[in-house]
Order: sequence, then structure tokens, then C-alpha cells
Amino acid sequence: MKSFVPESLRLVAVGLNHRTAPIDLREKIAFTPESAAAAIAALRAKFPGVEVVILSTCNRVELYCVRPVGGEPSADAMAAFLADFHGVSVDLIRPHLYQHEDRAVVEHLFAVASSLDSMVVGETQILFQVKAAYQCAVAAGSAGTVLHALFQRALAAARDVHERTGLSSGRLSVASVAIDLARAVFDRFDDKTVLCIGAGKMASLMLRHLVDLRPRAILVANRSLDRAQAVATEFRGLPRSLEDLDQLLIAADILLTSTGAARPMISKERFRALLKLRKYRPIVMIDIAVPRDVEAGVGQLQNVYLYNVDDLEEVAAGAREKRDEKVSASRVLITEHVEEFLKWFAARDVGPLVKALYDRCHEIAAGELQAIYARQPEMGPAEKAEVERLAHRLVGKILHDPVTQLTMRAETTARPMLAAAVKKLFGLE
Repeated sequence: MKSFVPESLRLVAVGLNHRTAPIDLREKIAFTPESAAAAIAALRAKFPGVEVVILSTCNRVELYCVRPVGGEPSADAMAAFLADFHGVSVDLIRPHLYQHEDRAVVEHLFAVASSLDSMVVGETQILFQVKAAYQCAVAAGSAGTVLHALFQRALAAARDVHERTGLSSGRLSVASVAIDLARAVFDRFDDKTVLCIGAGKMASLMLRHLVDLRPRAILVANRSLDRAQAVATEFRGLPRSLEDLDQLLIAADILLTSTGAARPMISKERFRALLKLRKYRPIVMIDIAVPRDVEAGVGQLQNVYLYNVDDLEEVAAGAREKRDEKVSASRVLITEHVEEFLKWFAARDVGPLVKALYDRCHEIAAGELQAIYARQPEMGPAEKAEVERLAHRLVGKILHDPVTQLTMRAETTARPMLAAAVKKLFGLE
């Protein structure tokens, strides 16, 4: 009876992301959890037995499949399915698609889960999105042995990357770096008053980072009181008029400013006159306006920590250099996890295949030996033992090169093709 030999399988992934496709196209082929489940069912109905996971986020749509070598769906068939399911032309999406096979699939998924392929490297939301996609496939029954292992190890690799490299720590935007500078001066914020001058996009972005620190009060001053009211409402602050700027500066512990004024609104002399009224309390001033809202000389006054946009860019650049180091360290870790998975994937069928190959050839040799014994009944035990040793050595020598090729190439893209060829040539299918 022939030994069981696992079917040689191929990993295939097809997708597009924020680098390859505009948002209006990504929107057309995005999946909700419900439509992803329906798509999985439809794909498995068309290609029975295929393993599939669908990953769909605001920045990417990707299909991961496991199929037999030489079987379906091919990458082209996956692209056609993606287009058909969403009712768009495959020609519309094909120029924006990328495709990966075998090792490249593993490397890509592990990088995606670890956020190295994200718009913001180091973000952790993608980890939960990959997990949700995997769980959807589990619920749909489309994650078989290989995809179970692949996605579980991808999630483990991502957690390892974040824990060991600190990839998700630190911030890179100018607005968020500004808040980090404030944190370097103050150890608590529940007793601090934040004054935001200006109500534009950058002001809102800085407030969005700062609000998590739960300051005591947020004051928003702007030439347009209606706009100040809108921003203040969003961040549970209070709108104020710029006519009261001196009083606002006396109250402030943190100043965020980003107006379009042609000249500085806060001069050295103006703020010097307020120091005594402020009781010389420390103040962090973040001026990201160009031209500047705060005279450079203000930073020379006692207990004033003034930063302009160039200062913030310098700090951000330093953070990016540190992030680059973390990215490099992350890629090293991911490579280790990829190699571990590929060893498992190769061992899944190489070991049993080699055993089945030897069993099959020894079975053939044993049959031929029995035929020789039947034709030459005069052969004694010693002669039979010698012939059997010869047959055993011949089987070993004949199989040496095929087995060497299988084991040497166990973790390469050639493995599935070689395994399939061996099964076909030696009748092991």
C-alpha cells in the first residue's frame, strides 16, 4: 500500500494598495466583513478546496490563496474574480495589481502585518486588521492547514517585531513631535492650560495629539470667532477673541500657534511685560507658522521654551533616523520568521515524499527479487542476502540525486515543481 503523500501546494497572493492604486479604485473593490465572507464562499464554489483569506482595509485589498501546483486559481484568475465580484472591468484594476508566489507571499504578509508596508510605518491597527481577516476566513472554513500556519505566524512575527524593536513607539509628524517636546518639559497636564492661536488644519492636528494628555483647559483664539468656536467644540475647548491675547498668554502653559499673519504677533517686549503676571511659570511655545507668529527673541526669556517649524523638523528627522534603525532591525526579525515558516512549509511534504519514494522503489525491488527467486529456486540464503544487499544499494544510489535535489531546494520556489515531478515520475500521486 502506498504511503500518504501531502499534495504539493503553492502560495499565491494578488492585491493592490495605497502605493499602487488611487483611493477611488480601492473603494470600488473594498470588502466589508459581510461581503468578504460572501466572496470567500463564491471563490471556493468556483475553485473547490482552495484555501483563501481576504484582507481589505482603507489602504489595501489582498487575496491570499493556497492551491495545488499547476492548479487553480492562478493569479490571473484571482484578479478576474476580484473584478467580477465587484462588477468592474479587470482591465481597470490589472495595471494596479501586484502578485506574489510562495516565498514572496510569506515575506509580503509578514511585512504587512508588522506595518512595514503601511502608509505610517509602526502603526498597529494593521495587526488587528490582519487578525480580523484571518478570523473571517476561519469562520468561513477557508483557512486550511497552510493558511492557519501562515497567518498565525505572521501575527506572531508582527508582535515580535513591535515588542523587540519598538517600531510602534515614537512619532514622526511635526505636529506630534511638538507634543513630545511639551511632554519633555511638563510631567503632568491635568493642571495645564493650552492656548491655540489659529484654527487651521495644523492647529487641529496638534490639538488632536494633545487632547489625549487631558489638559485642564483648551482655549482657541482666532480672528474668526465662528471658526474658533468650531475647533473649540471639536476638542471640548473654549473659543476666545484675539483681542484678549495678553490675558490669554498670562493663562497659558502651552502655546500652539499657526496663523497666516505677516508679522509676529508676540514680540519679545510684549511677552517680557507679562512674565511677572505669569509668576514666571514655564511655558512651551510651539510656533509652526511661516512667517513666524513669535519673535525668536521670546525664546531668550526666562522659563520660555520656544520651538519653530525648523526646530520640529530637526527633531522629527532624528526620530526618522531612529525609526530607520528600527525598520532595519524589524526586517531582520521578519526574515528569521519567514525562514522558520518556510522550513515548516517544506517539511510538510518533503519528508513524507522522500519516505514514499524510497518505499515505492524498495517495493519494486522486492517484487523483482521475488521473480528472480521463483526462476532460480536453487539460490541459497547467503546468495539471496547478497542479491538483496545489492538491490538495496542500487535503490539508494538511484534515488540519491533526486532526494538531494528535493531536500536542497526544500525552501525554494522550485520545491513544489520538483515534488510534483517526482510524484508523477514515480507514480506516487
